[in-house]
Amino acid sequence: MRIELVGGLGVGKSTLCQALEKVGFNCIYENLSTNPFLADCFVDPVNFRFPSQMWFVLSKFHEIKKFEKPGCVNVLDQGVLNVRAYTNMLFRDEDPEALGVIDQCFDYLDGRLGRPDLYINLQCSPEAQMKRIRGRNRDHEKGVTLDYVTSLQREMTDLVERARADGDAVMDIDTEAVYFPGNTAYAETLARHIAGMFDMSVEKVLGQKRPMDVDLPLYEDAIAAE
Repeated sequence: MRIELVGGLGVGKSTLCQALEKVGFNCIYENLSTNPFLADCFVDPVNFRFPSQMWFVLSKFHEIKKFEKPGCVNVLDQGVLNVRAYTNMLFRDEDPEALGVIDQCFDYLDGRLGRPDLYINLQCSPEAQMKRIRGRNRDHEKGVTLDYVTSLQREMTDLVERARADGDAVMDIDTEAVYFPGNTAYAETLARHIAGMFDMSVEKVLGQKRPMDVDLPLYEDAIAAE
């Protein structure tokens, strides 16, 4: 079973993935540092966005084929749909020919690997995303603007709705209302929801760990408890 997290910058993908990993999910993380074109892409996007995005497409193929474990619930913290959204935003108006080439690679990837069993769509306002982006102070994100975040969210929303219309399973989570960091209780509750959606035993979804009986804590409640 493969789950892919969907969402823009600062919505909580990696944090949720870490929480799910603690309760038994096999989580597969994207490693930006291995993309040899990314730094150049930020400086000179016209010449380096194509190899940079091709690397991301190929890396998804590698991540799934190499790190996906049979019999486990596998979670990609940066799903294929996310890479499609970035690609659409970068190329649609600037280089439609390159977009066509990369789209063919996406189609090949879908044909070889299949679509995910579930998209978890993390939703957060662009303003909240910008606050989190500034707070984590990553070098490659220092040039990110509100317009960029808003445009990316628009692309992702469009792709999610297309997937939903095609019959793909999509779970929406408002990450402005739920506090993720260190929240194993929430991860276990989410795992139970997933088990119910796919008629699976909770023990299987939780990696044979004993599930807890907890409610979903709201973001504000978790902050107050810190």
